[in-house]
Amino acid sequence: MSTTNPSIPAVPTPRKRFVYSDFVAHYIAYLALFLVVLIFGVLAPDRFLTWSNLGTVFQNCAVLCVVAIGLTFVIIGGSIDLSVGSSMALAGIFAAWASPQLGVWAFVVAMAVGGVVGAVNGALFVVGRIPSFVVTLGMLSMARGLTVILTQGTPVSVDLASPYNDLGNPPVPLIIMAIAAVVTGLLLKFTTFGRYVFAIGGDEEKTRILGVPNRGVKFAMFVLCGVMAGVGGGILTAQIGSGSPTTGIGFELLAISAVVIGGTPLTGGMGSIVGTVVGSLVMTTLANGLVIVGVSTNVQTVLTGAVLVASVLVSIRRGKIRIIK
Repeated sequence: MSTTNPSIPAVPTPRKRFVYSDFVAHYIAYLALFLVVLIFGVLAPDRFLTWSNLGTVFQNCAVLCVVAIGLTFVIIGGSIDLSVGSSMALAGIFAAWASPQLGVWAFVVAMAVGGVVGAVNGALFVVGRIPSFVVTLGMLSMARGLTVILTQGTPVSVDLASPYNDLGNPPVPLIIMAIAAVVTGLLLKFTTFGRYVFAIGGDEEKTRILGVPNRGVKFAMFVLCGVMAGVGGGILTAQIGSGSPTTGIGFELLAISAVVIGGTPLTGGMGSIVGTVVGSLVMTTLANGLVIVGVSTNVQTVLTGAVLVASVLVSIRRGKIRIIK
């Protein structure tokens, strides 16, 4: 005999809420890549959809992807690093100087220089309690200025006989990119450090109450970002055969765009390395396609900024921000 009271309506089982911004953040990179390939494939199929051009896209993507991977940790943690382009230039000239004596090991020098820049950023941010935007904006100028002073404004050539040049030859940059993506992807997803990065970006005050070492984690995020900028600068130096004080100018905008398109909102707390890799492919493919169809450099710059704004517009987690400042 049923004991259910017919006068009391049954409580419906709660359904998982569909969050539009989260859905878009996860899939916008794949949709954007599909649209970019489709558009340029239609506009210039004989020049864009060729194996040689696709190989060029992947080779050019390696440097941007590596730098954007490091920046992903910082943005997931709720901060920003605007100094990655200048870090690349500083790391590149030291690698070029070291290449005659150290050969391929000069690449480690580039990583170390980038790590030092990241450590300075992290220390000023964590210990000095200066907002990351201000710290890294200042470092953008300081590192660039130091590069110009050290080189007197002239490129530092890599010794032609040095095996360091081989790091810029296919498929080495892609191999470095793949290793960086796999290692950092595992670090972000399966380690305590990765979980702390997500937690700090999601709710830093709660992590502080729970005893998470926020300061140490944030410092490590910036060091990692600096190291990856050094890797990018080292690869680019090998590709062009010199370390230049103009290397990486505007690269911070490209890297941030790649990260945001890849599903990591500037509000932090979510994101993935796979998304950043796809976002980097989007930015590289877009730049490649614009060159093929004859769009000027100035228009490319405008479109890059527009892509960043559009990506933030559709992926920002507005429910997390009470006031937009």
